Amino acid sequence: MADLLPAQALSPSAQGTRVRWSGGIHTIEAREGARQCFTLLHATFDARQVLQWSRDPQYFVACGPGDYDRNLVAPFTLLSIGGRVVGSQHVVGKPVPVLEIEALYRHSDCVQGSEQSPECYAGELQPERP
Repeated sequence: MADLLPAQALSPSAQGTRVRWSGGIHTIEAREGARQCFTLLHATFDARQVLQWSRDPQYFVACGPGDYDRNLVAPFTLLSIGGRVVGSQHVVGKPVPVLEIEALYRHSDCVQGSEQSPECYAGELQPERP
């Protein structure tokens, strides 16, 4: 995995580069061909493994085949996504990189002891195929 920020991944030389980015879901969009795309607000982990948000918001889009369980993936859900940079599109009037999802990990922000609740699930998610 390359150590690129979303803004750096807009370079033509970044096409095909594998990255792993984290962030919070801003929007979810169904697209043709039974594909689902997430627009995420990018965040990084600090030394204590707590997500930190930039003062200058950076977005990225991640798309893949199938649908994800909407009980587990909804706006504001925290994800880490591994994938390849495959292009760009405009979000809020600015170009942002687009990833093809290879792996999607859901983070939990639940308090300790509530892990049995479905919305507190943390781990890798697989799409439900159509």
